[in-house]
Amino acid sequence: MSIWPPPPDLESIRELVRSADPEGHIAEGSPADEYEPEEEAIFAAIAHLKISEITAATLQPILEQVWRNSFSHDDEAAANSRPALQSLAQQIAHFFGPEAQPQVRTKVDQ
Repeated sequence: MSIWPPPPDLESIRELVRSADPEGHIAEGSPADEYEPEEEAIFAAIAHLKISEITAATLQPILEQVWRNSFSHDDEAAANSRPALQSLAQQIAHFFGPEAQPQVRTKVDQ
């Protein structure tokens, strides 16, 4: 029997962070692995969390701390990144938190 939702995995965290591109580096032409250290730090920080703890409110300060550590953000830079990090926290919670729903493919009408 499988566990639902599944626990966070590094590959999924990578996809979510890269899609979010919180600093806009990938959109500016940086390589896709631009956020690799941050992805690994996020995964390490949340891998041990219980499903009930994987909420946007719990994740937000974790993401902000990872960003402060990685990018040496001052308060102004942290404030600029906050909306993108909030969105990323919501995405992670959406896929791995208590409100996660199985993703199913639907038949397309022909």
